[in-house]
Amino acid sequence: MRADRDRLRRWIRRAQPPRAALIKALVAGTLSSITALGLFVGAVALLVVSAARPGLRSVAGILIVIELFAFLRSPIRFNERMSAHRLGFAAVSRWRRWLLVTVGGWSVRRWRTYARGDLLERALQDTDELQDLWLRFVLPAASSLAALAVGDVVIACLAPQGRWIAAALLVAVVQVVAVLALGLSADALIAVDRWLRRARGEFRAALVALSTVSPELDLLGARSFLEHRLKGPRDALASAEARASNQRRRSALVAPVATVVAMIALRLAAPTSAPVWTVVSLLLALATFDGLTALRVALDTAVAVSAAAERLEELDVAPAAANALWPTDTTVRVEHVTIREGERTIVEDGSFEVAPGRHVAVTGPSGSGKSTLLRILAGLDAADGGLVAIGDTPVSEIAEDVLRAHVAFVPGETGLLRGYARDVLALGRTVVRPIDEDLVALGIDAGPTTKWDEVSRGQAQRIAIVRALATGPAIVLLDEPTSGLGHEETAAVIGFLAASGASVIIATHDEQVIAWCDLVVDLSGGVVTTAQ
Repeated sequence: MRADRDRLRRWIRRAQPPRAALIKALVAGTLSSITALGLFVGAVALLVVSAARPGLRSVAGILIVIELFAFLRSPIRFNERMSAHRLGFAAVSRWRRWLLVTVGGWSVRRWRTYARGDLLERALQDTDELQDLWLRFVLPAASSLAALAVGDVVIACLAPQGRWIAAALLVAVVQVVAVLALGLSADALIAVDRWLRRARGEFRAALVALSTVSPELDLLGARSFLEHRLKGPRDALASAEARASNQRRRSALVAPVATVVAMIALRLAAPTSAPVWTVVSLLLALATFDGLTALRVALDTAVAVSAAAERLEELDVAPAAANALWPTDTTVRVEHVTIREGERTIVEDGSFEVAPGRHVAVTGPSGSGKSTLLRILAGLDAADGGLVAIGDTPVSEIAEDVLRAHVAFVPGETGLLRGYARDVLALGRTVVRPIDEDLVALGIDAGPTTKWDEVSRGQAQRIAIVRALATGPAIVLLDEPTSGLGHEETAAVIGFLAASGASVIIATHDEQVIAWCDLVVDLSGGVVTTAQ
C-alpha cells in the first residue's frame, strides 16, 4: 500500500502549484473553516449569555463579533473557492500537458496497443479527477485540520485560564487518533476500490464478448449458457461492491465515534467554569464531527485520484535518451533488421544502404512491411532486431527535434488541418522553400485565401509532399505518394522530388516511380532483396 501513497505524493509534486497561489488558497480555506466554526459556536454562546443575562448591553459584544463573522463569511468563502479552483485549473492543465507529451513520444506500434477511446477517456476523465487532488483533497484536508487545531487552542484559553489545557489536550489526542485511523483506512479503501474497478471491467468485458453471440444463442434456446457465463463476473462484481460499501461504512464511523468520545472526555476533564465557557468547549468538541467528515470526504477524493493516477502512470514509460546531433554522413544504413507484426515475422535479417541523394523504391505485396519499414527509418517505430542508422549514428539516438528537422515522412493517408493554405503548410516549421511555387509545380492552384477544406485525395497527397519538403529535409520518406495520380501528375511529383536534392525512399507499386529510382528494395516473402 506504500506504493499508493507514494503515487499520490508523486502526483502532488507533479502539479507544482506556485507557492504564492498555494499559500493564498490555504489561508482562504482555513479562514473560511474558522469563520464557519465561529458562527456556529458564537450563535449558541449568544443564546446562553442572553438567557443568563437578559438585556442588549450584556450581549452586545458577542453580537458584534457574530455579525462580523457573518459579514466576512461570504467574501472569504468566495475567495477560498476561487483560489482552490485556480490551483485545480493549473493542476489539470499541467497534467494534460504531461499526458500530451507522454503519448506524443510513443512509437506507432505502442499506439496500436491502446484504443483511441480509452486514451480519450484517460485524457478527459482521469485528468479531471486529478484536478480534485488539490481542489477536494489537499486544501479541504489542510483547512479542516487547521480549524480543529484552532478549536483546541480556543478551549485551552477559556476562562478560568490555565485550567482548560488538560481538557484541550485530551480532545486533541482524540482528534489525532481519529485522523490516524482515517489515514490507515485509506489503504483499505484504495485496495477495495482497485478490486471493484477490476471486477467491473471484467464484467463489462464479458458483456461485450457475449453481446455478439447472444442473439444466436437465444434463438438456439441456449440462454442458460449466457446466464452461466455471466454468473462468475456478476457474482465477483456484487462481492466487490459489497466489500467496498462495507469498508466505506466503517471509515464513515470514525467521525461520529471520535466526536462522541471527544465530548465525553471533555466533559469529564472540564474544570468548573461559567456555563457559557462550558457550552463553548462542548460546541468546539462537537465541531470535531464537521472537521473529520471533511477529511473523510477528502479521503474519498484521494481514492478516486489514486485510481486515475494509476491508470495514467500505465502510460508513463520513459523513452530512451536521444541527444545526438545530425551526422555529417547522411547515408541511410539498414543492417540485419527484423520486423514482426504480432507473432508473424514479416521481414527477417534485411540489409541495404541508401547513399545521400539516391532514390530508392521499396516494393512488395500488401502486408509485406513497406509502411512499417518507412516508419522505422523515420524513427516513428522500432525494429525488432538489427540496426537502423544515419551514417554511424543510430536513428534512436538522434535528438527528436534534430531528426524531425532533417527527415520528412509522408504517410499513405495524409491529413490536412483546416485553414488557409499558407498557414497550414508553414504551421510548426521553419520554411526554407517557396511554398507557392512548389504548389504550382505540382499542379495545385492555391492563392492567399485558398483553404484545404475540400480537396481530392490526389491533391491532398501532393499538398502533403509540399509541406514535407518545405523545411528542406535531407531525407524524404513517402508511402504510396502517387497512388491515384495520372501519368503527368506522377511525372510532376518525380521531378519535384528529384529537384529537392534529398535522399528519397518511396514505398510504391507504381512502375513509373520504380523506373525513376536508382535502387529497388523488395520485401516479398519476408526476404530483403535489392536491385539496381
